[in-house]
Amino acid sequence: MTGIFGESHKFPQENGPDVSLIVEGDESYARYETTDGYSVIYDPDLGLYTYALTDDDGRFVSSKIPANEEPPANLPLHLEESFPVRAAKAEAKIKRRSPPGAD
Repeated sequence: MTGIFGESHKFPQENGPDVSLIVEGDESYARYETTDGYSVIYDPDLGLYTYALTDDDGRFVSSKIPANEEPPANLPLHLEESFPVRAAKAEAKIKRRSPPGAD
């Protein structure tokens, strides 16, 4: 397993220019931040990376505010999804990569 921690990479956006984001994670789970330290997610409805908020379960949801605009008021830096959400996403990704019958 390889990880990327604190490295900047460019990512394409369907409805905007490529965006430079800091990556924290590995092939099972990664989190993306602006260079200012705000967590972002890709919003497929907008075709853009947007600032991430968390819902009641601790899962990232789109703020609908593109990452190239000012962040929402009082948005904390380095926001993370809850541990159970991160673990479930990582497990699901690992299962998708596993050959059939490898359970």
